[in-house]
Amino acid sequence: MADTLLKNIEKSDFIIIGIGSEWNWVKIGLKNDDRYKEILEYSQEKGNEWLLPIIEYEYAYHNSDERIENAYKELKKLIGDKKYFLISDLFFQDALLNGFEPEKSVFPCGNCMYLQYDEEDGELFKPQECPEFTSLVDKIHEIIVSDNGVLPEDISFSKPTKDGKELYLNQKRKEYKDIKYNEKAYLNYWKMYNSFLTRTLNKNMLVIELGVGFEYPSLIRWPFEKMTFLNKKSHFIRVHHKLYQLIHEIEDKTDSLKMDSVNYIMQESKGL
Repeated sequence: MADTLLKNIEKSDFIIIGIGSEWNWVKIGLKNDDRYKEILEYSQEKGNEWLLPIIEYEYAYHNSDERIENAYKELKKLIGDKKYFLISDLFFQDALLNGFEPEKSVFPCGNCMYLQYDEEDGELFKPQECPEFTSLVDKIHEIIVSDNGVLPEDISFSKPTKDGKELYLNQKRKEYKDIKYNEKAYLNYWKMYNSFLTRTLNKNMLVIELGVGFEYPSLIRWPFEKMTFLNKKSHFIRVHHKLYQLIHEIEDKTDSLKMDSVNYIMQESKGL
């Protein structure tokens, strides 16, 4: 019988945590809120794809998810004072609001904290510094709250600009496939992450992968498998309701669990 998560944590010297799409409460919430049906369909039309990130921003700004918040808090309690680093392929930095430390966390795919131009190394802006962006968010919110999500027949949305240049959320995503992603916001944390990894060599390392899909497999899934393979003292826990499979080479030191990873953390936090 596999050890509990807490037992595995207690046996480890270093812990690496990967967080993926099962923890994306914004995407799940939008899908389940009928008020967003029309505007989501609108954002799927050709030429309107740029609007989806801003719809997600509006939803995240005006909502929260107690289940996700509690799961992060319980995960941090389980880790206790162990040396850890968290990497997430999400844009929503809920971990930082629920106990995890910024200098021990990295979000390489972007964030909701900054806007950028279509430039790899340009300036980053806070949303509140860009009136056109905040006005667009307010317009979306008004449609959802006052009109129950019903779009007027003549509705149109304009891309926000600053100093005559179009603005985008600082995120790496398919809706921005033609936009140059500015990595400035996360690069220092990425250096800290890589420095942390060098210290785990031949140490008792616990690798925990929670709800990570194949959106960005080269960021978490494949590197986690590789570091587990290379480190003879590592143990890997992969949890996903569907994508729980693992490679043959590391099956002797991997727990592969077919279940929702958020539920898994809440279950383990209760010692079940």
